[in-house]
Amino acid sequence: MDIEKICNLIEKAEESSFDKIEIQIQDFKLCLERNCGGAPIREAYEMSNTRATQKNIAAPAEETQTVNPDDVIATPISGVFYAAKEPGAEPFVKEGCDIKKGETVCIIEAMKMMNEISAPKTGVIQRVLLPDGQPVLENDSLFIYAREK
Repeated sequence: MDIEKICNLIEKAEESSFDKIEIQIQDFKLCLERNCGGAPIREAYEMSNTRATQKNIAAPAEETQTVNPDDVIATPISGVFYAAKEPGAEPFVKEGCDIKKGETVCIIEAMKMMNEISAPKTGVIQRVLLPDGQPVLENDSLFIYAREK
């Protein structure tokens, strides 16, 4: 199943009223959940931890700490996360780098459109939460950053 079909399916699902749907086609499985006991499904790091577990990668201990939601840069749209402008290019940001409000931090590809995601405030990138090419849903956490005081 190609990424465009997955993104289209996610967008259609977001418009419907279901709470959970699972689709399996051969070895590909997609599970979407909307609400979990009235609480938001994805908090900072939750998706990162889930993906790490699915890939059998141990999540660092620091990821279990509480993160202020104001220190998270999240995607406003569903699509595919790209850390750089093109394959092989340097990423827009790396852990430890300074960012200015309005500076591009990544690209989310949705329906063959490249959407630049900008930093909402000036600060320092503390953590990049996703690997390049990772599919994301609206409001998934992308980065943790320390805002300039």
